[in-house]
Amino acid sequence: MKQLAFEQQNQALWQAFERQLQQLEHKRTRLAAEQARQFGSHYSQVCHHLALANDRQYSGGLASYLQNLAERGHKQLYRYQNSGLWGRFKYFVGRDFPQTVRQQFKPVLWAHALFYLPLLLSLLLVALHPPLLEKWAGADIGANAAESYAEMAAQYAAGSNRPLWQNWMMFGFYVFNNIGIAFQSFAGGLLFGIGAVYTTVYNGFIIGGIMGYMLHEPSALAFYSFVSAHGAFELTGLVLAAAGGLRLGLALLAPQGLSRKDALRQQGAVAVKLMSGAFLLLALAALVEGFWSPLTSIPIALKFAVGTMLWLLVYAYLWRAGRA
Repeated sequence: MKQLAFEQQNQALWQAFERQLQQLEHKRTRLAAEQARQFGSHYSQVCHHLALANDRQYSGGLASYLQNLAERGHKQLYRYQNSGLWGRFKYFVGRDFPQTVRQQFKPVLWAHALFYLPLLLSLLLVALHPPLLEKWAGADIGANAAESYAEMAAQYAAGSNRPLWQNWMMFGFYVFNNIGIAFQSFAGGLLFGIGAVYTTVYNGFIIGGIMGYMLHEPSALAFYSFVSAHGAFELTGLVLAAAGGLRLGLALLAPQGLSRKDALRQQGAVAVKLMSGAFLLLALAALVEGFWSPLTSIPIALKFAVGTMLWLLVYAYLWRAGRA
């Protein structure tokens, strides 16, 4: 649809929504139940129109106007539907974050491709020729992984778990390590997206190489049982952090009629939402990786079943949450 037709079709709704916003902002009154439902419906439509304007690359002025309406509407939703830090957190997790992921479908899709295609390629190549991993990532990385999971395989055989203090120590390590990698992808977007692309492709390639190398090791089942559950949160978090970085890079590369400073300010708010959600996923990943993934007193089959369920739940959440 041409931009002019798009504006003519939806301008009445935008103006009505703006009048509601002005009333709320100036009078500081509460909405009646019917008005609140109408306000929520208008807000959802404005967010959808913003996503369409960005996707279709309409003028920067239109995108900036819709972004302003969406941000003001979002502020009022926080004010009326959520009070306090816990209320805002629930709103972000239950609605705002998954909606943002869906609205940013293109950068999210690109981030998935940049991560998972190198991962699959590397997995296949190293599975066919394991010494490749040493050339790409150093001589000890495969041997160290094999040694670590050989110990875990022995714990499976004995039906024992590693000490609880070690779980707490590793949980702290995983939190800082995962968030550090994700922040590199996100901040790399400020280099016109180049840093985000490089970090995402590199991480996918190395992770895939390790996965391919472990296929040849006797401890392969132990390794895959370890990564199956927390991978749902960890890899998805890394991908969404990269999507936030790509969003920043696109704002600098294609400001759509705005100055790069204004485009970065506008799209930065969206990118921060993606990054904030990614941090939450990575924190969950560290929790699972620290306390569930290393369990060796339970059947391996159960670990794989839980891992499969978590992958399905994560993507069901991103696809369905906040649609009502």
